[in-house]
Amino acid sequence: MEQNVFLYDGDCGFCSGLASELSKLSLDKNVKFVSFRDLSPEDLKEIHPSLEPKLVAGNVQFVSGNIRYPGFFAVRKLSHSLKGWRWVSPLLYLPLVPILGMFFMSLLKSIRSKV
Repeated sequence: MEQNVFLYDGDCGFCSGLASELSKLSLDKNVKFVSFRDLSPEDLKEIHPSLEPKLVAGNVQFVSGNIRYPGFFAVRKLSHSLKGWRWVSPLLYLPLVPILGMFFMSLLKSIRSKV
């Protein structure tokens, strides 16, 4: 069975807000939005062998089947099924956009306690 799990930090207001908005916009009802704070380290390993609390605390993660997408790449992968945003999805694959996306996500991560 293929699992699609979007993991976020439930103690972070920005991360919780992002997950809530993505959940509302997602047309793929097979995606589960889960705070990693509600899971044990063993539960994380069951979702994907490379997941650990410290890793997930630093970035949102999207696990689709056996593939893990961190940070910007998680949002980009999920963008294919977002109501009203699917048309933007191909733009996220243009050259330099991933670098800008990773920079933007890093910037948001550094100020997320203030957002």
